[in-house]
Amino acid sequence: MRARTMLHFGWGLLLLFTGSLLEAQDLATTRDVSQLVAALKDPAATDHEKAVACQLLAVSGGADVVPILKEMLLDPKFSHYARYALEPIPSPEVDQALRDALVNADGGVRLGILNSIGNRRDSGAISIIAPLLENSDLAVVDAAASALGRIGTPEAAEVLFKALKDSRPAARSAVADALLTCAECLRAAGQRDLALAVWEMVRAADVPVPIRVAALQALIIARGASGIDLWKEQVFSDNEKLFQLAMQVARKLPADAALPILSDAVTKLPETRAAVALEVAAGIGSKEALPTVRQFAQQGPRAVRQAALRSLEKIGDASDVALLLAASVDSDEQIAAVARETLEILPGNEVNLALVQAASGASKEKLLVILSVLGQRRASEGLKTIRDAMQSKDNEVRAAAVVALGKVARDDDVVTLVKELTASSSESDRTALMEALRTACQRVGDREKVASLIAIQLQSAPAPLRASLLELLGVLGGKTALAAVAEAAKSPDADLQDAATAVLGNWLSADVAPVIWSLIESNAAPRYRVRLIRAYIRVARQLRVPDQERLEMCRKALSVSERPEERRLILDVLMRNPSPESLSLAAELVAPSDTREAACDAVVTIAEKLNRNVPGLKEALQTVLQHCTNAQVRARAEALVKRFP
Repeated sequence: MRARTMLHFGWGLLLLFTGSLLEAQDLATTRDVSQLVAALKDPAATDHEKAVACQLLAVSGGADVVPILKEMLLDPKFSHYARYALEPIPSPEVDQALRDALVNADGGVRLGILNSIGNRRDSGAISIIAPLLENSDLAVVDAAASALGRIGTPEAAEVLFKALKDSRPAARSAVADALLTCAECLRAAGQRDLALAVWEMVRAADVPVPIRVAALQALIIARGASGIDLWKEQVFSDNEKLFQLAMQVARKLPADAALPILSDAVTKLPETRAAVALEVAAGIGSKEALPTVRQFAQQGPRAVRQAALRSLEKIGDASDVALLLAASVDSDEQIAAVARETLEILPGNEVNLALVQAASGASKEKLLVILSVLGQRRASEGLKTIRDAMQSKDNEVRAAAVVALGKVARDDDVVTLVKELTASSSESDRTALMEALRTACQRVGDREKVASLIAIQLQSAPAPLRASLLELLGVLGGKTALAAVAEAAKSPDADLQDAATAVLGNWLSADVAPVIWSLIESNAAPRYRVRLIRAYIRVARQLRVPDQERLEMCRKALSVSERPEERRLILDVLMRNPSPESLSLAAELVAPSDTREAACDAVVTIAEKLNRNVPGLKEALQTVLQHCTNAQVRARAEALVKRFP
């Protein structure tokens, strides 16, 4: 752990919870310094009381409390408490006390005192700290260097300069890191030239690359306009880390100075670096970088073109639509893909209008892109363009229009798509139309109106398409759609029954429950009965239903369930919704052999969740103990019987 990490009052917090709170109650509320000092001097005072006293002296103490706190500095148990109290006191006596203690300290106490001296930026301690930079313990070297760095005076910098020649790599690293802090202090104090000299020295030192890079970055930024030449060196450096540094620093430089160099770099650097430079130029130069970005978006190495096209997402506008459309049909598919993505993201309704305008007279390739982009952008401005393309004799254009309309469609467009679906004889066209309709039905405004229109089409649609229309009604949901699907489920047409019951089985609102139950009661065909029973249980299990209604649904489902699989699903519902009633209902399924083990587990689980004695609990548990063969479930039941006799 680095020495600069504040230990502060960690032990104190522990003592505050474990010490004698009653004895310290009055002390913790006092502001009487003499009483706090007395607590520190009192041999009978607890550790907790001394911790509280130090905490309060940090707020109210002055020079007069330094002597007693100084006595605690070399005590490993109380040193950090004393330092916590001393650090905020604005008195030279504190600095002298810490210096005196440092001379005789060792171990963790010495590290803590160095930390406090650094926090107080005591320049008078430099001569005492300096020898510690040669200590054999690297933790001491680290703490000493850190303290000198925070003191941050020319004298401290000079001491650190000398230590930068240490033969130990870890020591040099600690010193260099401290010099970075020292340079910041010098710059803040108005000693810019000295700060620059420090960064220059660290930059050239034999220390880890990240530290040298940090020094270089600080140097470039601190120099301002005069640092541009140094920054330019890094832009064109063969060292990848220095190049990346230059790209980071670019954002902190004056744009008018950095942009020409970045533009030059785009033409001279290797392709991947040129691409990075271009994106950085766009980021810092915005509109000023547009001419360069547009130039390379049209031609240049692939990586650079891609970077330029991506940059247009952020700084481009509607006037770039033509350029992007041209790139979107480029023979290089990677270029084309980036251009299409940019068109989809480029902000502004003006872009939608520009796309609509470009559609007039566009080549087939560009029209396909325009239709796709209008759909992705959910551009209502493109509705007419998309609707017109629906009438195209070109199958590919018509298919693209169908997909786009599904994403942009208004309520009336759903009917158009449904009519296209019912009139189509192409399996691929039907697939595309269904996908578009699924998307459109999720976005419609008046679901009841659209459901009514689809229900009308259902009556006259070819048999193979009715299942698709029922699926759309399921996507829409609502009363009208549910009524239409329920009616289809009663049809003598087996295929229609099959499709309708499948849709009801996946309905997303609980209002489907009475419809499903009605079909079950009317003795639906055996091939659909199991499906309907499971659908009914699914509503109770997964959808939002009032507790009493859910319990009643479970009772009903049990009355018609002939298969153990369904009964086990009902038991799962009962376990998820524990109540005295669900306990009783689960207990009824303990005796039948095909649900016995699942029912025993359900009864015990419900009882555990209830965690209280309820009517019927004892009887239900006794039933479990009478029939259950699972040792673990029996043990749980026996534990409950003992807890609630």
